Amino acid sequence: MSPENDEKARALTDGLQKGPVGTKLDLRSSHDAGGEDLGSKKLDRYEAKKLAAEIQRSGEVSFTGHCQEELKKDSMDTADVLNILRCGKIEREPEPESKFGIWRYRVETHRMAAVIEIHSKTSLRVITAWRK
Repeated sequence: MSPENDEKARALTDGLQKGPVGTKLDLRSSHDAGGEDLGSKKLDRYEAKKLAAEIQRSGEVSFTGHCQEELKKDSMDTADVLNILRCGKIEREPEPESKFGIWRYRVETHRMAAVIEIHSKTSLRVITAWRK
């Protein structure tokens, strides 16, 4: 591999930290590198919930650095968030994130909640999560 390719590979992985098995922490951007871009497409609540559950089962779920900090504050971990995605509901209409124009969805259970961005049919990002 050439020095130029080494630099490109480092640049691509510089914002990622390994989390628990099957998770990655994406600290660099709000955009997914692959797949159909769904971030700028507003999904209805039911479509978003169904897709989030599918991604949780067989896609890629990433967590922001902010999310990791909030999980620690509330004595939660990524397994709690995966349970929110699996069992929770999206009761509210999605809200646009102004900086990147991506739709955000709040997934809630009776005890916990998470805000997610769906980037593609196989990738979502958890922005934050908390105990109610």
